[in-house]
Amino acid sequence: MKRASRDAPDGTGPARRGVLLRDVGESGLIALFRKKYGGVPRPGELPIGDDAAVVRVPGARAVLSTDLLVEGTHFSLAYFRPEEVGGRALSANLSDLAAMGADPVCYLVALAAHPSTSVATVDAIYRGMAASAKPSGIRLMGGDTCRGERLTLCLTVVGAVGRGKLVSRAGARPGDLLYVTGAPGWSRLGLALLRGGRPSRPSGWRREAMRAHLSPEARWREGQAAARSGAVAAMIDVSDGIHTDLSHLLEGDGLGAVLAEESFPVSRSFQAASAALGIDPLDAFLGGGEDYELLMAVRPGRRADFLRAARSFPSGATLVGAVTKAAGIRVRRADGSWLEGAALPSGFGHFDSPNRRTR
Repeated sequence: MKRASRDAPDGTGPARRGVLLRDVGESGLIALFRKKYGGVPRPGELPIGDDAAVVRVPGARAVLSTDLLVEGTHFSLAYFRPEEVGGRALSANLSDLAAMGADPVCYLVALAAHPSTSVATVDAIYRGMAASAKPSGIRLMGGDTCRGERLTLCLTVVGAVGRGKLVSRAGARPGDLLYVTGAPGWSRLGLALLRGGRPSRPSGWRREAMRAHLSPEARWREGQAAARSGAVAAMIDVSDGIHTDLSHLLEGDGLGAVLAEESFPVSRSFQAASAALGIDPLDAFLGGGEDYELLMAVRPGRRADFLRAARSFPSGATLVGAVTKAAGIRVRRADGSWLEGAALPSGFGHFDSPNRRTR
């Protein structure tokens, strides 16, 4: 009889010998880190498992998040310009602060690049980050550089929240209303377009799709306003797709959701782009990622407060469904049929099997 691994009495732990990353997936790996290496949180702090960590510092609570961006996984220089790589990298990290309702403070950048990389390329990457940083006032305060075979960026962002302002993924309750900013799915369409070659003079839906993928905007203004309203019970940024990220929002409390396709912010331009690219609009909306929109659970009794706050959202906000007591996500199609379980489009997972869609 085989002995179970020490880190999991039932022998299912991700650290047992012979288990590969693709076997446990990203969630399993994060669970391992949380269990074996995660520090014990102090009152008011949030440890591994949310969009960002929250630690106490004198006079406030600091919010920290880090993201790794690797050439060939998150971006391709075949169609990304260097400044777009930098701008997108910072926006992705700012989005984590936005999902907590935090005020951006500063960021650090670790860069790995091959010695043959031109200084102009690296300078353009940092210039793109600076341009994305300017509206929020977040400042570059340090970092590191080293040699690497592939261009790699690791950004750490720091934010701050006052008392009563923090919003996390946890906290949704049955009956809460689900709102999303902007129009998720455009980044997925942009990726499909760019993989066929970058258009030299894009217009119409092509320009919109390219902008969404190459130059997404972090919704930090929306996150701050939503948190201040006091109406938002839980919030998450849409980096891996509506379906996947909504699952993360609900799973900690064992809840589910019902979504209505007819309410999704899918424009005629979005439908035209989907048709031209051969992508189901529902798949793009639910399964696409890297839009960096915000998905929020709003208390129904505070809906008026939320709608007042949403008037200041540059991106707007759309009601797409509601939280349910029964676990699982169900989507009511426009024709009255239902989609649930394996029939729903899946989002992105870094260690998924090769047959799963990747970026």
